[in-house]
Amino acid sequence: MTTQSRGTDDLRGLPFYLISRFVVVLLVVVATEHGVALFEEHAFVPLLERMATRAGTAGAYTTTSAASTLAWIATLMGFLAKANYLSAAGIALQSAFVGIVLLMLVVLALPVAAGAAVFSFLVARRVRAIQEEREREVQELEQRRNRFMTDIAHDLRTPLMAIGGMAHALDDGLVRDKQTHDEYVRAICSKTDKMSELVSTVFDYAKLGSGDFALEREDVDLSQLLLREAALAYTDMESVGMEFDVRVDEKPCVVHADPVQLARVVSNLLANAARHNEAGTVVLLELDRKAGVACVVVADTGRPLLGDPQKLFEPFAREDGSRSAEGSSGLGLSICKEIAQMHGYDLFVAQPYGSFCKAFVLKCAVV
Repeated sequence: MTTQSRGTDDLRGLPFYLISRFVVVLLVVVATEHGVALFEEHAFVPLLERMATRAGTAGAYTTTSAASTLAWIATLMGFLAKANYLSAAGIALQSAFVGIVLLMLVVLALPVAAGAAVFSFLVARRVRAIQEEREREVQELEQRRNRFMTDIAHDLRTPLMAIGGMAHALDDGLVRDKQTHDEYVRAICSKTDKMSELVSTVFDYAKLGSGDFALEREDVDLSQLLLREAALAYTDMESVGMEFDVRVDEKPCVVHADPVQLARVVSNLLANAARHNEAGTVVLLELDRKAGVACVVVADTGRPLLGDPQKLFEPFAREDGSRSAEGSSGLGLSICKEIAQMHGYDLFVAQPYGSFCKAFVLKCAVV
């Protein structure tokens, strides 16, 4: 789920595309018309002036309709029959004069017609491309929805089957040993907690992607927020044998954001680093201040990411592109990406990052 699709971007850019193409086509048409007018002025106008002088004594005959054409032919034949060749030549020249004028008008109209045809082609091609992009997005959305439901069903069915099996064994009295009985109970509680966590995470993910969720923005001191999250994560890092390096000074760094959701992003990134790296890994939390922006960096010295790192932000994804790792819902990074986009921030992967193997970077606008 993303807050803005490629098709929506194309639709918003359509007015600019149409105006820019119209201006270009109009300039080409005007330039062409000017060239045609100059050509006709030098090529046809002198000829028309000579023809008008020679046919000046002839009657006014036109050939703009079928009736007048027949009348012109009858008159011309009458002059020829009477051997009045001068009058016959006069009306012939006058009709040629009219024909050349009409030809000049047609030639002048050709650039306008060609410009209209080219502009119509460009508009039709652009609209067709947008329609095709929207159709692809709909197909991708449908595939993602189906995969989303399949993955949820898989992650719920596996612990449910285990819980059901152990519960039936306990209910049927098949577990008589006290130690085994207690292990079954603890396993049931553990798997129930994981299912509850998954359902809550899926609910949060769906809520973020709906149109009903709104951020509660306020001015937030990003430095203090990061230091609080670092203090909360320190015990978890220590418990898995990781070294936690915090490079955040207490100098105020104010951003306009939802403090709860922003803290959630930082917490998820730190939890992700602790979950997917081995003991002895150095995890870095850094605030990198630049002109107008502040970058929150969560880096580590663990294994490099395989494949396309951007796919990690898709639901239920992991670095090898398969199902999410055991013990993880596979939605944490997707939720982080969604929250970042709702704020107008950018969340991306940098690999490598200085002396660190990889880093997740949240780029925020500073007030």
